[in-house]
Amino acid sequence: MNPRSRTLPVLVFWLVVALSMMPVPACASVTGDTDGDDIVSKAELTGQILDYLGGSSHTSLSDLRSASHIHAYYPRTIVDSTGDELTLYKPIKRIIAYNTDCAEVIRSLGATKDVIGIGTVVEEDDFFSEFGEVPAVGKWNSPDCERILALDPDAVIVYGKWPEKGKLDDKLKGTDIEVIRLNLYVPENMTGDVQKLGIVLERESEAEELIDFYQHYADLVGERVGALPEGERQTMYLEGYTDFKTVSAGSGGGQMCVMAGGRNIASDLVGAYPKVDTEWVIAQNPDLVIKAASSSYDNTSEPDAILNGIVSRPGWADMDAVRNDRVHILTSDIYTGPRYVVGGAYMAQWLYPDLFADINPADIHQEYLERFQGMEVPDRIFVYPASEP
Repeated sequence: MNPRSRTLPVLVFWLVVALSMMPVPACASVTGDTDGDDIVSKAELTGQILDYLGGSSHTSLSDLRSASHIHAYYPRTIVDSTGDELTLYKPIKRIIAYNTDCAEVIRSLGATKDVIGIGTVVEEDDFFSEFGEVPAVGKWNSPDCERILALDPDAVIVYGKWPEKGKLDDKLKGTDIEVIRLNLYVPENMTGDVQKLGIVLERESEAEELIDFYQHYADLVGERVGALPEGERQTMYLEGYTDFKTVSAGSGGGQMCVMAGGRNIASDLVGAYPKVDTEWVIAQNPDLVIKAASSSYDNTSEPDAILNGIVSRPGWADMDAVRNDRVHILTSDIYTGPRYVVGGAYMAQWLYPDLFADINPADIHQEYLERFQGMEVPDRIFVYPASEP
């Protein structure tokens, strides 16, 4: 046997290994797929390697690198937040991030350079200053599909429910653009959805590091409150951004209440965000009242005014939470979303100050921002007042 014929398979094998480990650029179609099934088979890749080694001008080194990577790591499949199975056949390298939750997790995974378009809600948020030159392509629930098509992304990342498929998916049919629906604001599903985004972006190790962070603090709180008898658990009224609109067991806020060891007085009400009235809240007489605010503050005047407005509501002066100064404001920055463990730690400390006297939620927030967002804690007010009197 010709010695060259014996060494060629070995050369091909090591060339495949070396090429598949190299980062590859995004491509409009599946590079290396010659039979149209979107998969680069071993036979297809071997044929292209042999063509390249034989000096063929039809296969470039860049194409060969892409094909080798796709052969090694694709297809890959996730189940999105709607329950639909999504299979990817090539790397996702050009992303449109439509909401702040996915943008924040993308930053945690170190993939901000892949973002080529954003929703207006991201554009308007100072927290995402690095996207200042990135074009906006519509609202998180109302996309501008013409601008999406002009940017030619590999994927658009949106919430599971919003925007409706008729406003986005249906209008992108026939293109190579993937619509990836992940609810990166629901505490209960956060670790799973972070893992899925890590798979989509080939950032599995970064995703696991973030998941470990979440799990560590969720376990820290859970282990302490888990031993509390049901009769000793504190009751909580959690009011949303709209006055007297609360949260039930089916909401992210309700999940945070459970995480913190509290008993949500509205857990059995119908709908995720039921509307109640002041008499109902007074009758429930919660131990703790938390008001969600839409954004953090740069001074105490506004949250102080909101707090005073709550405690001065007619009939509320005799409620246990008001009499004992256990009324707090929690801003959207750490209420559900990617920083839910920070808000959950504050909730737990407000519910059980003695049990969590050694925990400083502000330190958890700082650790998160430094490790995963690459920044210091902004000089803003995220909770008010921060601790129990």
